[in-house]
Amino acid sequence: MKYSIEAWIYDPIAKEILLLKVKTGQCSFWQPITGGIESDESPEAACIREIFEETGLEIELTKLLKISHHTVVVDEDLTIFKTLFLVKTQKKDIHLSDEHIDFMWTEVKNVPDILYWQSNQETFQKILEKLR
Repeated sequence: MKYSIEAWIYDPIAKEILLLKVKTGQCSFWQPITGGIESDESPEAACIREIFEETGLEIELTKLLKISHHTVVVDEDLTIFKTLFLVKTQKKDIHLSDEHIDFMWTEVKNVPDILYWQSNQETFQKILEKLR
């Protein structure tokens, strides 16, 4: 079992979601902020750390809204237990880490057409319920 976070960054004024582009081998895809939880971390601390590492955004603990959990069975040897967060912010000055090759702010309605992984589609539906 691997424990991770998934953070969806939302600008409530522009009604846009931040997506990051990952390139692995010949494949590239868009996703929210994701990352593992270290052994000495809470999901909240991991979320704040991952957001900063991947975007340069400094987010206060009070800005994190824990949505739910989501389990993804990758194969018989790997199951990922994700804690999902929604973060509302108007900060848009993104500084990408080496993990990503691009970023975009996109309207909420466009997100389902952009996401590559089924698990991200499923978690986005949980996020969408909180945005309605």
